[in-house]
Amino acid sequence: MPYNLQKSYDALIAAIRREFQRGLARAQEAVYRQRVIINWRSGRHIHRFLAQAPGPETPHLVRIAGGMNSSLDVVRKILKFYRCFPKLPKNPPLSWSRYRALLTAPAAQRSLLLKRAITEDIGADELYALISVSRRKDQTDPAAAGPAPKLDFKRGRLFTYKTLQGKHLKLKQGEIMVDGGFKWRHKVKVGPDSGLTGGHIIRSVKTENGDYELKHCNDDASSLYTYVAEVERVVDADTFLLTIDTGFDNWLDSRVRLRGIDAPEITTALGRRAYRYVKKALGNRPVVIKTYKEEKYGRYLVDLFYMRKRVSDPQQIAREGIFLNQELLDLGLAKLYKDPSSAPIKPGDQTQTPFL
Repeated sequence: MPYNLQKSYDALIAAIRREFQRGLARAQEAVYRQRVIINWRSGRHIHRFLAQAPGPETPHLVRIAGGMNSSLDVVRKILKFYRCFPKLPKNPPLSWSRYRALLTAPAAQRSLLLKRAITEDIGADELYALISVSRRKDQTDPAAAGPAPKLDFKRGRLFTYKTLQGKHLKLKQGEIMVDGGFKWRHKVKVGPDSGLTGGHIIRSVKTENGDYELKHCNDDASSLYTYVAEVERVVDADTFLLTIDTGFDNWLDSRVRLRGIDAPEITTALGRRAYRYVKKALGNRPVVIKTYKEEKYGRYLVDLFYMRKRVSDPQQIAREGIFLNQELLDLGLAKLYKDPSSAPIKPGDQTQTPFL
C-alpha cells in the first residue's frame, strides 16, 4: 500500500491535539487539587500560630489578612477549613468550591454531606441547597416541616404512540395515522396483515432500510407522549427551550415547563441558585420528557428525567433517569404548584390532539 503523506499528517496532528487536551485537563485537575492543599496547609499554619499567640483571635486574623493582601473573610474560611477537616487526604476528593460549601453546613451534618458529595458527585450549588433546606427545617417545628411533598408520576416509554381513526383523516388503503403529540400527526404505511386500526397503542421500530414498522404493545395510555430531547436553553429552573425528537425523523422546538412545581424567580438569590443547579445538572446531555396538556401560557407541562453521566441508550434515561421535578422539591429549590392543569393525567385521559 503506497504511503499516504496527507493521511499520516492528519493522524499526527490529531494525536498531538489529544495529548495537549489530556495534558491540559490533567494540569487543570492538578491546579484545582493544589488550591485545596494550599488552603488547607495555610489554615494549619494560621491555627498553629493562633494556638501560641496571646489574646483574642480577631486582631491577629486582621493582621494576617493584611499581610496576605487578602480579606478577613478569606482568612477565616481558610482557618475554618483546616479546623473542620484536620485530616486531608493526599489527593483531596473535592474541589475548593465544594469544600467551601461544606464549611457552611452544621457540624453534625458535615461528615454525611462530605460522604454524599464524594459518592454522588454532588456539586457546590446542590450542597448549598441541601444545607439551606436542612437549616430551614431546623428553624421550624420538625413535625410541621416534614419531608418535601411527593409528585405522583409514571415513567413513559419512548417511541410509543396511539393510532387515530376517523373519516376526516382521509387515509388510503394500507395507511394508518399516528398521534405524535404536540398536535402533530404522522401517516405510516402498514401491511395488510398488521391488524392495526384506530385506538391501538403501538411502538415504532426503525427498519434497516430506514422505514418505520409499527408493532402492537401492551402499554396503556400512561406510556404515551414520552420523548428524548436536547436542552437548547435553560430559561430558569422550571422552564426550558427544547429540541424534541417526536419520532419518524421529526424534530421540533418547544418551550416547556416542569409539571407540578414552581421555582423561584431568577431575579432572586434562590432562583439564581436553582438555575445554576439545573444548568449544571443537565449539562449538554440528552434528557427524556413526558408531556401533559398545555398550561395557560401555551407551554407543555412535562416531567423531565436526566442522567448524571452520558448514556448511549435514551430508553435507559426513561427507565432510570433522575426525576428533576421531584429533585428540585427535595432540594428546596422549588415549591409545589397546585395548578389543576399540572395534575397527573389518568390513563386514557392523556389528550394532546383533538383527533383521539
